Formats: sequence, structure tokens, C-alpha cells
Amino acid sequence: MSEDDVRVSNDDGSGMAAVFSDLLKLQTEFQARLAEETLTYLRRLQGAAAPAAPGTVLVPDGGVQLTASGTPGSSLTLSLEIENRQRVHTVVTPMLGPLVSAEGVTWFPAAAPSPPSTLVAPGQVRSLALDVTLPGEIPPGTYRGALVLQGFGGGGVPVAIEVPAPAPPKAAARTRTAASRAKR
Repeated sequence: MSEDDVRVSNDDGSGMAAVFSDLLKLQTEFQARLAEETLTYLRRLQGAAAPAAPGTVLVPDGGVQLTASGTPGSSLTLSLEIENRQRVHTVVTPMLGPLVSAEGVTWFPAAAPSPPSTLVAPGQVRSLALDVTLPGEIPPGTYRGALVLQGFGGGGVPVAIEVPAPAPPKAAARTRTAASRAKR
């Protein structure tokens, strides 16, 4: 070793190597989580912007429609298969736009596509799924909108999600009230 060479040791006897290793691990985990959260936020933001106006439904050829039903606070899954009929590969990113009820209530759903984006080869068929969480306070009704398949021609796929009205109170409670009045 010459006089110009610098030697650095990772074992200085004071445990500094372990402290540095822990710091590096925490920093790596933080950056990975930050990247994941940023991509999730950007996908939701992009999904809210397409289609351009709430209530717009882009109708594809073939009369395809995704339908589902769920109660407030529950989760549901929208599933579909896509086929690339082009002669080139295409990247497809599903985005669920705002959903609107007949009463004008607009809902910007939190949807997690699986996979978030996919490369589809010519002639290939791929399955896509979107996990949708219904808000706990969403009013009953049928919410309509579109699943936009960015990178795919033909606009979007109409979506209809039914949120049923809550069940009326049970008859047993009314019977007990009538029985207690009769005892008086």
C-alpha cells in the first residue's frame, strides 16, 4: 500500500458500523414507502381527472358493462379481461373515474387496480381487477361512471355500482312495543 492510498475499516470497535447500517436500512425503507405512496396518490389523481367531467360515460363497442353491488363501508372487486387486437405491444393502465348517482351525488372511488399497469402483447388476453372500497356514509343508489383503460383504444368501459338502501327496522321490535302497550 502506498502513502496516497486511504484505508477505511468498517470495524472501529465502537459499533459505528452497526449504527450506520441501521441508518442506511431506515433510509432505504423510507424511500421505498415514499415512492409507493407517491405512485398511489398520482394514480388516484389521474383517475379523478379522466373522464373530464363527472357523470361522463364512455361507451365501448359491444355493450360491455361492469356491475357490482355493495353496502357502505364494504369492499368489492370489478374484474374484466382485455384483449390486444393491435399489431404492437401496449401498456394498459386502468383508471376508475368519478361515479355519479341519478340524484347527482358524485363519488370519487378509492380503487386499487391489480396490476396497476400491464404490458399486453399482440393477440394476448389479460385479466384485470379493481378493488373498490365504498365509503361508510355513501347514500343508497346506483352510481355510474367509466373504467378508462389508458393505452387501449375505444374509450372506457361503463361501470354501475349499486348501493342498496338499508333494511328497515325488524318487525320483532315493533311487536314488543305493541305488547308492552297492551300490558298497561
